[in-house]
Amino acid sequence: MRRLFPAVPALLAASLVLGTGCRKEDVRVYQAPRDEEPATVQTPSRPSGAQPSAARGSAPWVVPDGWTEQPSSGMRVASYAVKAADGRSADISVVALQGEAGGELMNVNRWRNQVGLDALLEDQLAGARSVVPAGGRQVVLYEFAGEKAVLDGKYTARTLAAILPAGEMTVFFKITGEDALVAGEKPKFLAWLRSVETGDGGQAGSDSGASQTPPPVAAPPASELPHWELPSGWREAGARPMRLASFEIPDPAGAGDVSVSSLVGDGGGLLANVNRWRGQVGLPPLDEAALRTESAPIRTAGGDLGILVDLPGAEKRILGAVISNGGKSWFFKLTASNALVARERPAFEALVRSVRF
Repeated sequence: MRRLFPAVPALLAASLVLGTGCRKEDVRVYQAPRDEEPATVQTPSRPSGAQPSAARGSAPWVVPDGWTEQPSSGMRVASYAVKAADGRSADISVVALQGEAGGELMNVNRWRNQVGLDALLEDQLAGARSVVPAGGRQVVLYEFAGEKAVLDGKYTARTLAAILPAGEMTVFFKITGEDALVAGEKPKFLAWLRSVETGDGGQAGSDSGASQTPPPVAAPPASELPHWELPSGWREAGARPMRLASFEIPDPAGAGDVSVSSLVGDGGGLLANVNRWRGQVGLPPLDEAALRTESAPIRTAGGDLGILVDLPGAEKRILGAVISNGGKSWFFKLTASNALVARERPAFEALVRSVRF
């Protein structure tokens, strides 16, 4: 039986670099520092009502007037630019990373370094952050104005960056460039955040000028999902941020959650992903040698070989499978109580073994 499931809003999925964040590139004349990453992820669905994205379908937000779409590369799922008449420019990006993407402090200090500011300590973050609406949520916003002429030795730089937790991923919305230009674009940047369709049914913030209810999330085309056999008793769970498919396993003691996601390449590395999952259930990280002994091979109906890991924590347990196919890594993950995972392990393995890309 072939199943297609609702997917998250387009352009909010990308591959991951765990524990490192984004690389910093050299700053050029009139150019904002850009965050670049090594790989991108296929994006599954397209909501309506947003300005088209030439490369990846319609974006799940309203692009402000005066912002010009740029080619997306690396870990970016969207890029825009603003140029002043005198040649000054600002770079706007959307980057999605798995997990906490290195942590808030690391990313904040990377942004501060890009505009020539010293690093903050953990206890200084609260005083530097503010909270603004993004779709139906409240998200953290940072604003940093540099004091050194880091752009061609003539201009100071400013960065606005918002952090949106989305399921198992973190999405960063950022504008950086010449100080005055970015400051002038701040109202548009905040309006852009308010327009973001998070897929969780919320409404835009009351200060957006008009409430917006995100449209239903469409199922991805058949070409974007493999075929699989859904185990008996499992049910579709609807759209979830950063997933291609979600299932729920009913249980009186608490439902089990099953997710399917896809990242290009090795998705940041098998060991990094397994250790991220281990952290989610309170287990210490493994090294490569231990991973080989604590994982098992699993093969799909289409002949693709992957690995299976069973990670029992004190309060919850994760059963995960990672399959490589067509230059992508596919992640199948069951999170539930220890008892439910033990009961459903045969069904989970049957799901993975039934996959045909």
